[in-house]
Amino acid sequence: MSDRTTQQDKRAEQEAHKEAHDGEDPSTNVAAWLHETRAATLSTLAVKPGIEGFPIGSIVPFAIDETGRPFILVASIAAHTRNIDADPRASLFISDPEAKGDPQSSWRASLLGEMRVVAVEGEEVDVSEERIDRVTAEEHAHLLARYVERVPAAESYVKVHNFSFYRMSTIERIRYIAGFGRICWIPGRQYMEAVSDAELAEAAPGAIEHMNDDHVDAMVTIVKGHRGIDVESVNMVDLDPNGMMLETNEPHHLMYVSFENRITADSMRTEIINSVVAARKAIG
Repeated sequence: MSDRTTQQDKRAEQEAHKEAHDGEDPSTNVAAWLHETRAATLSTLAVKPGIEGFPIGSIVPFAIDETGRPFILVASIAAHTRNIDADPRASLFISDPEAKGDPQSSWRASLLGEMRVVAVEGEEVDVSEERIDRVTAEEHAHLLARYVERVPAAESYVKVHNFSFYRMSTIERIRYIAGFGRICWIPGRQYMEAVSDAELAEAAPGAIEHMNDDHVDAMVTIVKGHRGIDVESVNMVDLDPNGMMLETNEPHHLMYVSFENRITADSMRTEIINSVVAARKAIG
């Protein structure tokens, strides 16, 4: 490639990057897209003899953790599992589920990173330790609650079959396309910094205490309307930009309820109220 062609490519990339950022934050957009999308194309590098190193893609349901990292639930016998255990590099491609007409005119993004198996501290896993994402039993339960909201049958998979969570623990880069010409690369660190919300993290403990002290009835309504379960009482145990973690009594459940839109400290009260209103409509 000539120096002139290289310079032209660099200028084109700079113009696309400028256009992609025009009035918007690409990282925030990706966070919103992950919030509203329920399935993605996961591509991993094959280890099957004869096609070693070739990328293999398939549709996978996914959820996102409290920091904005996507994770999946896969069986130990799955091709993706064997591929990731050998080489953790993978991509997760999401696109606008409501796109109509020319699919290239709508948004899409590819998250590039390393997938690691999620295992509870002390649990024996048949992969090298550097390929394991260690969590507490409570953190694992929270991941399951988040995933079950999107894939209700997942709870039975974990209990009966040999399934494990794999999380994109390290996001290297994101290829961002918001439509024609609005294209850029987002460094993984930039995305992680953008989706963290210090103001919300500071406000959350007080909001959780307020909900548990004064609005148990509203949370009972949320559980009934959004999950179809009658419970005696509800305790909020966590709150993040994407939703709220609720623990119910009689019967006991740990469940995650997503907000319609990602929240900030300023929009938190409005989105919680909207969740209650939507639950009441669902109940009828």
